[in-house]
Amino acid sequence: MNRVVRWLSVCAAVFLTILLIGLNLSTSAQGDVTPMTATPRPSPTNNGGNARWTINAMTFQSNYPKGFDFSLDVTSTGGKIVEAGIVWQHTPSVRRRGRPVIDPSGKITASWHPGIDDAVPQWVGIDYWWTLKDEAGNVFETPHQYEEYADNTRKWHRAESEDVLVFWEDGLPDQIGPAVLEAMKKNRPIYFNAWGKLLNYRPRVIVYATDKPWSEWNPGSGTSAPGGVRTVGQTSSNWGGTVQLYIKQGGPDGLAYGTVLHEVDHLYQYFNGGVFSSECWFFEGDASYFEIYTDYDYLARVQDMAASGELPTLQNGGPSCRGSSARDAYDIGYSFWKWVEETYGSDAHRKIWGLVAQGKTPIQAIESVTGETFPEAETEFRSWLGMSNPVPPTAPPTQVFQFPPTPTYEGQ
Repeated sequence: MNRVVRWLSVCAAVFLTILLIGLNLSTSAQGDVTPMTATPRPSPTNNGGNARWTINAMTFQSNYPKGFDFSLDVTSTGGKIVEAGIVWQHTPSVRRRGRPVIDPSGKITASWHPGIDDAVPQWVGIDYWWTLKDEAGNVFETPHQYEEYADNTRKWHRAESEDVLVFWEDGLPDQIGPAVLEAMKKNRPIYFNAWGKLLNYRPRVIVYATDKPWSEWNPGSGTSAPGGVRTVGQTSSNWGGTVQLYIKQGGPDGLAYGTVLHEVDHLYQYFNGGVFSSECWFFEGDASYFEIYTDYDYLARVQDMAASGELPTLQNGGPSCRGSSARDAYDIGYSFWKWVEETYGSDAHRKIWGLVAQGKTPIQAIESVTGETFPEAETEFRSWLGMSNPVPPTAPPTQVFQFPPTPTYEGQ
């Protein structure tokens, strides 16, 4: 029987049973939460100096998967345009800049062609604007425009709400869009309570029927990896979303209430500042903590490990998130967050991550909130799991965990 194995932001591919993520968080999911996830980005005002600027045309052209083009036809009463810049962003946290060309007629153009390190998937959002200077020294910033890196090579379906945008290939179930919208709406107050704030952009969920539309922009994606696993997903805050191969066994609800909720929490982790740390169980367990549908009982599995005396320690990095035993890091991390909630209250998650946002390591943040050394806290956690000898063993240091972009693996 195949088993899903996740590394970094990996989410379960098969979802069979319903598991609420925690009584305190779940019971708080009633009612509405303001502000909404998406925050409008204002255009500039009172700029342009002493000149009057006229925009005759401002266009964008998607050439997926080969990039996109910008063009601008603008005049100024201050004379010719002598300097121009183009700025765009997929999320508020990352800006990119191009090098426009001003031709003799005054038309301004710029192009972006993806490279190995900066490629993005189809359907990412693009907020863009121009910065200009005329020969009299007047400076002008154009209104901000919104476009999408459209994939016009195949047919897609689309659904959106104030929480999320979903794109899925033609031929996949129509229920994918509504299921993701519903899952994100239900989890909005849960994210808000756990993080103290919502994302300031709408994440994108892009679902593929095959590897092809993924490998077009990210060559080598969907291939086999060490440990008998295969890449089935990727998440990044640079372009603000997740791409996933559709897994039939889980169906639309498995994708929406498991994979998407897990991956969006990784975006919240980025939004909270992120860290470079060896404790991948801390991040992956946290993301698993937000799943509603799971393919098995994570806590019960860890309790069985504790009862058999085969529970690895979380110290010195804890269990690896790579390879065929990666589920250990996910499940033990999930159970640790459940213990934190039950022992220290539903606001402990927000307190711990608040310290991480201030520059504390996960271990330092846990020690601060629990008031104990990490070995003492882990001993109590192992005792909570029912372990007869809860004192954790000494583990060798593990490789430093590098935060995303995050692939998702599925067992072969």
